[in-house]
Order: sequence, then C-alpha cells, then structure tokens
Amino acid sequence: MKIYLISNNLLLDGLSYDSSANLELIRMIRPLSVNGEQASKKISEMKEFQNIEKIYSSFHSTTLSAAKYLSNKLELPINMDERLNDCKVGILGSKNIKMVKGLQDHEFSYKLPSGESLNDVGNRINNFIKEVCSKSEECVILSHKRAILGFLLKHSKVGYNLDDNLILEYNGKLIYDDSESDIDIYELTIENREIVDVNKL
Repeated sequence: MKIYLISNNLLLDGLSYDSSANLELIRMIRPLSVNGEQASKKISEMKEFQNIEKIYSSFHSTTLSAAKYLSNKLELPINMDERLNDCKVGILGSKNIKMVKGLQDHEFSYKLPSGESLNDVGNRINNFIKEVCSKSEECVILSHKRAILGFLLKHSKVGYNLDDNLILEYNGKLIYDDSESDIDIYELTIENREIVDVNKL
C-alpha cells in the first residue's frame, strides 16, 4: 500500500497586509501562485496517483487549491482534516519566521508561545497517518513543508551538512536537504500498517 505526502510551496507573492493582522490567518488563506496552480494540475496527471482511493487536505487555501485538480481528475471528494494544517508559528515577538525556522531545525522541541515545535506537528501528522494506515486505502495527503518535515523527523536519520543545514536520510537515502523546493512529494510504502520505506519523488 502507498501513501503520498505532497506540499506545494509555490505561494503567491506581493501580498500586502496590516502589521497587526493575524499571522496564522494570513498563512491559512494565502493562495497558490499561478505557477503553483499549473504545477498542481501536472501533479494530478502523474501515474503514481491514478489508483488513489482517498484525498486528504489541510484547511489551508494552498492545499485545497492543489487538491482540487486531483479531486477532479479522480472524481473523488477532498477530505479536509485540521490535523494536516501547517505548523503553528506562534507569537513572534522580536523574532522573525526565518530565525524561528533555524532554531527549530536544531532543537526539535523549540516553540514560541502559542506555537508548535517540529515534534508537536510531527506527532500530529504521525497520528493521522497511523489512522490512515489502519484503513488500508491508498491515498494522497496534501499538507505543508514544515508539517511534513516534523513527520519525517520521526522516521529518519537526522544530520547536518557542511553549511549546518538539516538533512534527513531513510535507509541510506537522502530524502530531505533543507532546500527551498517548489514541490515536495514523498511516497510511503506501508506493510502490515507500518511504514517500511520512504522515497522522495
């Protein structure tokens, strides 16, 4: 059985908002760019997804926009679940998101007030995937780069490259190298409700 995790990181730039705006709400409603929409359409045509039985998505605009192409292609509904939402940043205070990311990449339990750590979001996603495994249905899960990273940390060997950037390996294969990729797709192979292989497509 296969489970596919997808994050589409091609977000719309050039948005302007008041400094007092709710950061989590802004992140939730931020749409895909035109390139992101086009990439999602191409993903829906991939041969790996033609036998998918279920589509899951977070509540964010980006994942729903990406999921609609698969939904239309496969004639399947989109099952929204808040457990797939992005990692909550929390109250930044004097910090910025890039700074928080750097801290979290080295201390997986680090979190801001009202935010989540990579361990927190990893547990959330991991529990969801365990539930999906019990149903024995091949599925696509559309979530977010940091949320998926939290999950992968629980199943991978952790290391750092010469630039001190986070890298993850699974069975000797590099599956995460902290690169700013446009699209991330991971294939999980499930046997007896357990993950036995992880590949980055």
